Amino acid sequence: MNKTELKKLKSSYTGKRTFQSKEEGYEFDVFSDEWSMGYKKTLYLEWMSKLEKDVFLDLRLTIAHTAKYYAYNSINGFISTLKTICDYLDPATFEAWWLTLTVYKKGVRNALFALCKRSNGYNSHLLTPLYNIVKDDNLGRKGALKGILDETTGAYSEIERDNLLEALRIETLNALDKELVTTKPFTRFRNVLGSQLMVAITRRPTQLVKIKWCDLLRVGQAFKSHKESNRDWQPLTQHHFSDVEQLHLRTFKGKEGTFRTNAESRSHRLEPDLSELLLQYYQVYESYLCGSLSQYDITLSESEIKELMQRLPLFPDQSLFSAKFDTKENFFQSVSDTSESFHLSAVSFAQNITYLFNKKLNVKSDRITHKPLTFKNNRWRHTQLTLAAWMGLSPAKIAAITGVTVEAILPYLDLKTPERVKIDEAFAGNSVIQRFDSTSSEKLQQHPNFKIKSPFDEEMGHKLNPANCSSCQSKGAAPMGCYPCDNFRPLETANHQQYLDKAERKLAINSQSGHPATVKRLRTIILYIRVTIAVCEERKTIKVGG
Repeated sequence: MNKTELKKLKSSYTGKRTFQSKEEGYEFDVFSDEWSMGYKKTLYLEWMSKLEKDVFLDLRLTIAHTAKYYAYNSINGFISTLKTICDYLDPATFEAWWLTLTVYKKGVRNALFALCKRSNGYNSHLLTPLYNIVKDDNLGRKGALKGILDETTGAYSEIERDNLLEALRIETLNALDKELVTTKPFTRFRNVLGSQLMVAITRRPTQLVKIKWCDLLRVGQAFKSHKESNRDWQPLTQHHFSDVEQLHLRTFKGKEGTFRTNAESRSHRLEPDLSELLLQYYQVYESYLCGSLSQYDITLSESEIKELMQRLPLFPDQSLFSAKFDTKENFFQSVSDTSESFHLSAVSFAQNITYLFNKKLNVKSDRITHKPLTFKNNRWRHTQLTLAAWMGLSPAKIAAITGVTVEAILPYLDLKTPERVKIDEAFAGNSVIQRFDSTSSEKLQQHPNFKIKSPFDEEMGHKLNPANCSSCQSKGAAPMGCYPCDNFRPLETANHQQYLDKAERKLAINSQSGHPATVKRLRTIILYIRVTIAVCEERKTIKVGG
């Protein structure tokens, strides 16, 4: 369809042209190529101009009537699928194509259902016959089960999970070891904290980016309405009642597509270490903001800073620190307890996390060797739910981990194998061998702080970087808990057998009534000690033979 035909279609069309998105206050013209669905959320439909005019109008009206029922990410995904379906709009052609599909079938049917059945306002002449072809197909749950265990998109293995958490712990230490009140270090700290929070509460980026500072309170304080300012809110700048501060966090449901309108019924109690990290982040955030405003001769009093901070996003877009305001009044008018101003988008949040792990951290996988392992929200959710199912938690408790319905976690209950993600012994062997070859033990022995000793002062190995051990929370005490760690360099001449015997005794005791996570950790330690002993014996044999 060329421009002239489009112009004629617009002039001859007499139906409704202006529609509302799901988010209040946003509307769009059905003939526009850019539909505003919300703050920084735009649907781009210029590709539809290549369609015949009847197809163009039918599909535009279909999308317009559906848009008010779905969040931006969902409707954008349906349109992406529709773009493919447009090559098979003839029912016979579509049916032949459908028979060739495998894992893509569920996405196609979901898109057709959304576009054909969600709205009663319009019935698509082109898509309804296609939906009728596939609506009764039994796709089962096998695809879901396969997706959960997929090595690139499903749950992380135990080694992958441990490597991700270790890399994040070390990156957190490194991020704090910088002057943070400039753009690059602050952004690094923000991205690390975002990763830490995703790990802790298992919530999606679309939920995390809705959080404001007023959604953080000290344990013991109750949340009030999120639609108005909390006058009792205290800035998170210092400890008040104990040396160990704990915060709890309010989150909002993410799939409705609305902004901060449906708070989850339960808040998330955060561990002391993460609470402390958030306190540090608050202080850096406040200093960076005040420094940015001072460039425009805007100075805030303590009460003004308090009022402003609770309105601001926990994860801000960089535009917050570069926006120019003529007066402090203009700044206050631009943000409120319900405004979306300066909030990082969910897409940008996810991209920042991906960049952190792909470009900055070199996390190793025991299953995929040719590229670094990336921390992804969906994979982490799969991991947590799979682990919870393996531990035998009730369906209600498993569903509560990610804030979904019991029906949504049924595929995880189908995983009956005692250990769904097993340790790869070949990976363990390669890992230990690389530790002997990568760094000279003689060099490490020259530094007393690098030594790892037994309770009887017997030298067992060395730390590659002592700073990485400062916040270690290994479930096994040193040196026994050190063997699976990449930061540990075992001493070739040490008696490692004593710790193998100790770990096996602990495993025998814990196997009866111990926590499943403890049992799993002990099995990992035993595996790495056995490999270490084997490598040491092999190296001794080679040296004697030489």
